[in-house]
Amino acid sequence: MSTLLDTVGNSIKNWWWFLVKGLLLIAAGIAIFARPVAGYVGLSILFTIVIITSGIAQVVFATSNKAFLKGWGWTLVSGILDIAIGIYLAMYPLVTMATLPFFVGFWLIFKSFYLMGASFDLNELGLTGWGWLLFGGFLVLLAGFYIIYYPVAGAAGIVAVSGTAFILAGILYGILSFKLKDIKVAAKSLLGK
Repeated sequence: MSTLLDTVGNSIKNWWWFLVKGLLLIAAGIAIFARPVAGYVGLSILFTIVIITSGIAQVVFATSNKAFLKGWGWTLVSGILDIAIGIYLAMYPLVTMATLPFFVGFWLIFKSFYLMGASFDLNELGLTGWGWLLFGGFLVLLAGFYIIYYPVAGAAGIVAVSGTAFILAGILYGILSFKLKDIKVAAKSLLGK
């Protein structure tokens, strides 16, 4: 049993990457609200930077925790997809501005599925608070569908929904990071380290 706990305690490395990712998403959401006049140009550049950084954080987390996390491959794929989409958006900024609502909407939908899946993993580990992560993931899902369904709602609508969704997703990634830290701390305390 102590070998398993030792493995768990040592395996959840870089849990703080999700906190960094959450803070980046919150900062992006605040920046979106702070400069609504910049519209699509600012949002497309910001979205490109955030998505690449977010992808790198997830790839690092997945590869450093693959021995412990049961579904680490999904985290890795999510990070690689973020990096690929971010590179594409950086290479074709005019396409980004024309299709931004669809990119943002689908990205938020994908992230919502990831957050909801993580909530079920936390539930399986017996951690409390997993329902909030599930509920928040559902709200991010609704925001993603709204953006896709009403792409012509105008820049103000996209800015408002995107900013709100980024802040919500950032908070949820912060919650997830602290839950992962709790797992690490609990395993180490059971071992007396």
